[in-house]
Amino acid sequence: MIEGVVSAAREAVILLTVSGPAGVRREIEAIIDTGFGGFLT
Repeated sequence: MIEGVVSAAREAVILLTVSGPAGVRREIEAIIDTGFGGFLT
């Protein structure tokens, strides 16, 4: 299961770990596009 947070700007954000060819790893934030553009009532 992927876990994330909702930012103050109301964006769904997850952390991803990416690895380069030399094995160097970096953690980056990724904003998930949910496709939702409406309102909840």
